[in-house]
Amino acid sequence: MKAIFTKGTIEDSQINLLKDHLVRNLVNSISLDFLKERLNVIYSFEKNYLSLIKEFKEEIKFAGALQEDLRKERAKFFSEVLDDVSATLKKSQVDDSIAALWLKELVDSYTKSLNVSEGLLDEGSMDSLSKLMQLGQDEKDSIQEKV
Repeated sequence: MKAIFTKGTIEDSQINLLKDHLVRNLVNSISLDFLKERLNVIYSFEKNYLSLIKEFKEEIKFAGALQEDLRKERAKFFSEVLDDVSATLKKSQVDDSIAALWLKELVDSYTKSLNVSEGLLDEGSMDSLSKLMQLGQDEKDSIQEKV
């Protein structure tokens, strides 16, 4: 076997090509193993994350529905209710300066109320998301410990 690799039978350039080929294959093999390991970790994390989402699916839907209702209520107030109140004030022949003051107070009060509702909703949603993310992080940590 040693005779095959003597200087007389194989040129230096061929030896270098063979070395380069072996090094590339070794590096690719190591990189492929590392990549497979990382992909397994990512797959396990995503699988566990999806199972957590399934577990909290109803809570996620509920929070989404509440946020959608709040957005609709806000839009309806500014597109319909405010116009109706303004028209009613005009029909009642309320002085324009007083009507403007009442409308401003109504908008301020209603906006404040919606903002409080939105804050409570966001706080509840964020608490739920925080719990979900913590569970996901715990799962990720346990998967990485196994690898």
